[in-house]
Amino acid sequence: MITNFKGQTISANGYFIRSVALMMALIIIFAGTAFAAANELYTVDIYDGSNVSRIETSKKDANEIVAEAEIPVSENDKLILDDFAPGSQSKIIICRESNIKFTDANGKTGEFVFAGRVNEFLASQGIEVSDETDLNVKLTDICFDGMEIVMARPYSVTVNADGESTTVSTSSGTVGELLSELGITLGEYDEVEPSVDTPISDGLTVEVLRIEYKSYTEDETIPFNEKTEYSSSMSKGSSKITQKGVNGKKSVVYKEKFVNGESSEKTVESETQVLAPTSQIKTIGTYSGGNSRVVKNSSPISELKMPSKYTVGSNGVPTSYKYTIKGKAAAYCIPGGTTSTGKKVKPGYIAVNPKQIPYGTEMYIVSDDGVVYGYAIAADTGGFAKQGKFVVDLYMNSTSQCYAWGSRNVTIYVLG
Repeated sequence: MITNFKGQTISANGYFIRSVALMMALIIIFAGTAFAAANELYTVDIYDGSNVSRIETSKKDANEIVAEAEIPVSENDKLILDDFAPGSQSKIIICRESNIKFTDANGKTGEFVFAGRVNEFLASQGIEVSDETDLNVKLTDICFDGMEIVMARPYSVTVNADGESTTVSTSSGTVGELLSELGITLGEYDEVEPSVDTPISDGLTVEVLRIEYKSYTEDETIPFNEKTEYSSSMSKGSSKITQKGVNGKKSVVYKEKFVNGESSEKTVESETQVLAPTSQIKTIGTYSGGNSRVVKNSSPISELKMPSKYTVGSNGVPTSYKYTIKGKAAAYCIPGGTTSTGKKVKPGYIAVNPKQIPYGTEMYIVSDDGVVYGYAIAADTGGFAKQGKFVVDLYMNSTSQCYAWGSRNVTIYVLG
């Protein structure tokens, strides 16, 4: 029994020892696991301006992590922990104390020392920002040494476009930039007053003028003109319409400018004459010597053929002419010679003072005593022009004709 007892006693003691050993093993396991969990590493990126440092750490305090990375931080510097989560892959941003310059909306400029983002700086100055706040930097930008922050002054500007008037608060630099912000596009011919490169100012009014051009064709009348002719075949003081005037016709292409739908100006692009007008001719009588005139020679002395457009009345003078010249006419003869204008001498080519009667002038000459020299053209000149005694010098075929003519008072009917 004792043996058995002893045997049982030995068995109980062995069971107790094994239980104790199992418990100790579990305690060791749990303690190791807790210790391992407490010392688990994770990655943190530290941004210091343009420098980025990466560290694996088990620390949970951002300041301790920065210190562990051996990055010096002063008491005036600031840590941004928006993206920091202890135990997880994270990011820490260091904002260094910086000297910055700030210009407010009224143009007042000051120098400040600050660490943080732009929006935090503005808040520190008691400045509220909104969607209309216009800065040269982003609100989320981190202040750095030498940074300049400029707040543009908002201006009240009225824009009239497409039948609508809009007043906006803006800090745009120019009129063109403002129109772009408002989504107003300009066509090829559209105009803006003031111009798109005009700087924005407070109270400015901008007019957008929509320009359109239209071309069209119209038939128009060409009014006939009136001419006056004189005729010695009609009594002085009498007159009549010898040719009735007829209007002509032309086709005109116009280009019309429309501003905001209303006609502004019209210009002629081209015009084509379709029908020429016919002049109206009024003939005025000049003859005051009775009903007839004595003509001594049956045929003119001039050998030039009178153009068919001119006619001579029964009284021996043209039925129409521009005006008359009265004066003395001499005669000359140079057989085989050449005129000043290069023509071969011939009765009808006469000498004139070209300052009074231009070369090429067509005339019809009759002496006051009824001798008809006839159709003549100014083609020559001579010494008589300097003497001033004669108006014309008439060419004759012979010296005997010259002597017979001598010097006579004449009426020169200027034809053309």
